[in-house]
Amino acid sequence: MGWMHHRTVLLAALAAGLAPCAGAQPASGSAVTLTGVENPLRGRLIAALPDRAAPQTAFEAERLSEEAASLLMEALREEGHYAARVTPQPMADPPRANVAIDPGPVFRIAAVTHRLERPIDPPAQAAFDQSLAALATGAPARAADVLAIEAAGRNTLRLAGYPDAAALARDVVVDHADQTMRVALAFDPGAAAKFGAVRVAPEGIVRQDLIETVSQITPGQSFSPAPVQQLRSDLLATGVFSSVAVDLAEQPDAQGLRDVIVTLEPAKRRVVELGAGWSTSEGPGVEATFTTRNSTGRADTLALSAGLSEQQQRLSADLDLPHGGGRGRAWRLGVAAERDISGPFERIGAKLSAAQDSDPRRELAVIYGATISADSFTRSEGVEQAFVVSGHIDLRRDDTDDPLDAREGAILEARLEPSISAGDAGAGFVRATAQARGYVSFGEDRAMTLAARAKIGFVDALIGDDDDIPPDRRFYAGGGGSVRGYAFNSLFPDREADQVPGGAGLVESSIELRGRFDDRLGAVAFLDAGAAFNTADELEKIRWGAGIGLRYDLGFGPLRIDLATPLDRRGGDAPVSVYISIGQAF
Repeated sequence: MGWMHHRTVLLAALAAGLAPCAGAQPASGSAVTLTGVENPLRGRLIAALPDRAAPQTAFEAERLSEEAASLLMEALREEGHYAARVTPQPMADPPRANVAIDPGPVFRIAAVTHRLERPIDPPAQAAFDQSLAALATGAPARAADVLAIEAAGRNTLRLAGYPDAAALARDVVVDHADQTMRVALAFDPGAAAKFGAVRVAPEGIVRQDLIETVSQITPGQSFSPAPVQQLRSDLLATGVFSSVAVDLAEQPDAQGLRDVIVTLEPAKRRVVELGAGWSTSEGPGVEATFTTRNSTGRADTLALSAGLSEQQQRLSADLDLPHGGGRGRAWRLGVAAERDISGPFERIGAKLSAAQDSDPRRELAVIYGATISADSFTRSEGVEQAFVVSGHIDLRRDDTDDPLDAREGAILEARLEPSISAGDAGAGFVRATAQARGYVSFGEDRAMTLAARAKIGFVDALIGDDDDIPPDRRFYAGGGGSVRGYAFNSLFPDREADQVPGGAGLVESSIELRGRFDDRLGAVAFLDAGAAFNTADELEKIRWGAGIGLRYDLGFGPLRIDLATPLDRRGGDAPVSVYISIGQAF
């Protein structure tokens, strides 16, 4: 049979094949039995069926078979089987939905042609032609491949400086006689464009100097999607806008340039947040934060926080200035007053800090800054009054998929902190830490995640004695973010009554197996280990904790409830500790 006689019918069939399967969802199994097909095609067809309960009556079996047959015919066309035959064959006793399939041959691409409504410059024409060459003669005539090649042509035109490029009506002919498909694509490239000025709408939301700092768009530059997308991404990352749209003006100006219009919708200007946590070793704790955004018009964020628990109290103010140090570099300024009795000493103090932070989306973020602190220590030997000036440089690489509940990726962190202290004793010392965290998911729908972390640290006096290092700069282990099952900061080397607490070194590790029962509820099993030490011999006293926990997804992050027991229980250690907070342990 010639293809001309059936052109109208076949075009309609292809249109159905190019349309997405309405309501179809990937499913691990199906209540429908398929006959006549084998894997891998069978698996792809089952994935096109919606998740339905098994039929209980003959009527339900018939209805489900007919529904499945319609969806399967569309899926077969997607795979290039345009001559397939699909027959519903429900069974009444017992009720069963069944579809018999004769997939027929896979049709092949016979020819792909394309045309442009208007000429474009030669380099753009060459790139455009190359993008459409990916759909080769003889390839399977899959509808998805046709749509993909059409999208590739349109995107290539945009990348070449034609922002209004659009695909026109395609002409597709399926020939049953020789089992082929011929594709004719058409495009309107529109006019080539050059960037004009970058303007913000509505006016006055942000200062123009912020836009000039962030934007990589130069007036007169040929249009490219990359700087447009980057500008949008950089402004969204500040956290002070609920939406950002970046578009070209519809008409060029007198110089033939098209202005870039940045449309901003501010996030809520002022926000009050309340948080709470509880553990058997550290007791209950609450925190309140008042945040005000974009007060200066430079996408700034000022957060005033107060934290109160049985063992820790804190007042702080933190000011973030995105891109304050240039594009991709933020200034973070802070002041805080604290009281802490959670460890082997009591500390009352205040500090000022300033840091310049890299964009966290960079492959390697570099953070550096300085801190000035004044602290008073009681309930411990050694330094009682300390004034410390510290510098720090942090390196961080983060490619995880979720900051609060990572399932894939890794985080690598290292921090070097040289310091000079004065007060009861003077000392020059350096403190360093390094940590690695990794996440990998597996199983059906990636429902299982294996998470692991390792951390090391050391502090050493370069001027003065190790006992002259303030006790809060030494190392301690134990608690909800360390070795669960032991009280916070309770793991450190044994000491005499007149010795300074804490260790000169730290090792910690954790491993968790996280499972998800559904979209909300999950459970974990974990094993933690850690110790602070002064000598290598004390590493033999690493303490172990193990436990289980529940996770409940609150929408923005998981609620964590952990029960842990110390495996090397000492006198005074509780047999079981409970931890409740927001976010994973690591």
